[in-house]
Amino acid sequence: MQSVFKCLFAVIISAVAFSCTNKRLFDEVQKISPDGWHKTDSISFIFQISDTSQAYNILLHLRNKTSYRNSNLWLFINTTAPNGETITDTVEFFLAEPSGRWLGKGLGAVNSMLVPYKTNIRFPYRGIYRFDFRQAMREDTLEGIIDIGMRVQLHK
Repeated sequence: MQSVFKCLFAVIISAVAFSCTNKRLFDEVQKISPDGWHKTDSISFIFQISDTSQAYNILLHLRNKTSYRNSNLWLFINTTAPNGETITDTVEFFLAEPSGRWLGKGLGAVNSMLVPYKTNIRFPYRGIYRFDFRQAMREDTLEGIIDIGMRVQLHK
């Protein structure tokens, strides 16, 4: 019994130590309408950068129904810096292998992934950054995406 407690204690200490090395500056998830994600609907994330000397990683939380008809997800991502400059990216994320096996982790009829968007980047300005996401799947209303999220953390 005592060895079980020692193992449990070691797992807890490891989890705490790992979470401390991944310092999260921002982590938020937003739900997509159950009616689908219309091509004109934008999901926005706003956060502040105060240290421009640090390198950061940006990751996306993607959750989809297993009934989602595609194996990928194209996104338009507009990034607006504190000085008003806007950059637009068109990015493809793969949600399933060519065989149809979902990437990420599944629970019932839901698949969940945390995928890198940008790694080891430096924000050039201090202040408020805004990221706006729109689906770019050539469908007026995209069905099967449950929610999307964004995490900004210090680069190791």
